[in-house]
Amino acid sequence: MKLELQFSTQSKHSSKNSKKLKLAESRKQHLHSQNFLKILFLSTAIPQNKFQAFLLGTLCALLFSAFIYLEHFLEDSNLPIFSTLCAIIGIFLYFKLSRFGALVCGALIGILWFYWVGFSFRFYDLTPFIPLLWVVFALCYGGLFYLFCFFQNPIYRIVMLTLSSFVRPFGFNWFILESMLTKSYFFPSKFTLFLLLIGVLIFSLSLARQLYKTSILWLAGFCFLLAFSHSNFDLKTKPEQDSKLKIKTLSLNIPQNIRWDSKYLNSIIEQNLQQIAQAKAQNYDLIVLPETAFPFALNLNYSLIESLKATSQEIAILTGAVYQENNRIFNSAYLFQNGEMRVLHKQILVPFGEQIPLPRFFAKWINQIFFQGASDFDFTEFQAPNSALIKGERFQIAICYEATREEFYQDFPKNLIALSNNAWFVPSIEPTLQRLLMLYFAKNYSTTIFHSSNASPDFKLTP
Repeated sequence: MKLELQFSTQSKHSSKNSKKLKLAESRKQHLHSQNFLKILFLSTAIPQNKFQAFLLGTLCALLFSAFIYLEHFLEDSNLPIFSTLCAIIGIFLYFKLSRFGALVCGALIGILWFYWVGFSFRFYDLTPFIPLLWVVFALCYGGLFYLFCFFQNPIYRIVMLTLSSFVRPFGFNWFILESMLTKSYFFPSKFTLFLLLIGVLIFSLSLARQLYKTSILWLAGFCFLLAFSHSNFDLKTKPEQDSKLKIKTLSLNIPQNIRWDSKYLNSIIEQNLQQIAQAKAQNYDLIVLPETAFPFALNLNYSLIESLKATSQEIAILTGAVYQENNRIFNSAYLFQNGEMRVLHKQILVPFGEQIPLPRFFAKWINQIFFQGASDFDFTEFQAPNSALIKGERFQIAICYEATREEFYQDFPKNLIALSNNAWFVPSIEPTLQRLLMLYFAKNYSTTIFHSSNASPDFKLTP
């Protein structure tokens, strides 16, 4: 009887202790959750917990990348409010990142923005190496963001993120973070990004002091003024007059694996000539064909040149094609008008795509081992952007990557024509990112862009 009573008493104590432990654990979890919320919303402290840091880094990367995917999947349904909110919240989280969180953020940005770069490997039987390139981009941009957030000081972080677009690994300049504002209510520029960083920091500091109404009113008023100044800037910088020419841009759809196959060469030439004849019948002043629309050394095909010269008496023709001179091969644009031909060579080559940006002996070895003995394109030394007078109007002429380089906009051209071949990278977000970057430059330099492409839509962009 005593044993039973003793056992019952121990059981009750054990049950009470178990309940106390569960209650303590529950309180601990609740406090842990509250601390995380305080870190996130009510302080500028940096979380020490690795999972929290990983979570914040992931969310920040998703928000900084959202503008590309919103544009890619929503297209015309992509409202400015989406990119605006993603930019503001992403910047808010940026100030909360620990070094580890920043490493995660940058690594994911490197993949989310540039996962498609290795897709060109498919055409050299190097598909297994694509994930290796993802690792390279993850390490590269992860390291950059680690440096951006090395110090907790918010001024340091503002300066680093504002200047981030000046960091160009191997000369590749497609990481322009302020381009995330291109489809927002704000003007997409480094200065706007700088102001946003300051505005969101003040909002974050106000929240930390539990000035809820003040912080919300500040952020709302600040964003309204920034958006209002954008609309006024748009009115002042809008081109005085659009081009008077009737310009036909093309969107061709020739897969990359057959473009250079001699079996399809005649059908490709015939398709191009049909497009030119159709544009002429529709009374266009100029037709623009994509990059390497004629996938051979056009300057060596004398009969085709004479045919295009004859047609150019009625319609100007701008097309991409290869140019070969002795052992030198150029990626070029050919302009035919009034029975004459002019050739413009590409000046800024794609790093690792058209030129290996390494010492010559090492570049030659890489081409031999990995790219089936292919050689880099030649190029003319950049002095000024290629341009031409077409039917009395001046146009800057850029071949693919050049249309996303600031060098082609610094003289504030009224019109720019871009020729691209995106078949290397589709299906992916590459054409969408290219278009957003072109729009970024169009807005910043008040330039109207006419774009012809293979394997992605053609378009006309206005500031």
